[in-house]
Amino acid sequence: MVTLGQAAKLVGRSKTALTRAINSGKLSANRNDDGSYSIDVSELSRVYQLLSVTPETVTVDSKGVQRSTPSDTPRDGILDEYVTRAAVAEAQLESMKVLLEEIKQSRDEWRNQAQQLALTGPAPERRSMWRRLVG
Repeated sequence: MVTLGQAAKLVGRSKTALTRAINSGKLSANRNDDGSYSIDVSELSRVYQLLSVTPETVTVDSKGVQRSTPSDTPRDGILDEYVTRAAVAEAQLESMKVLLEEIKQSRDEWRNQAQQLALTGPAPERRSMWRRLVG
């Protein structure tokens, strides 16, 4: 999850434009207790094209993608870029896993319904009025 400011940096838009997208329903975000927004990177990439991923925008830890605080020790810029890209990819992967589980659950519901319909057997043959009267 990234903050609204980090999301704006990732897509090259203003925070106001992202807030409008959230309010219109184009972009989904979680509202925090303090009134700020948390936006999933995979949701952001669904709506907008990510321009650049830098250590200042997102980073990875045991909880996934979150706000990054610049560290006091300098790190190799290339390594930071790959770590950040991996964090974004992991967030997108988690989102896809959730979607896949929802699809599997829907598939199983349809399968159960089809099996129940198959158990009832074919519909009884309807005879014409003449056949019913004559025999």
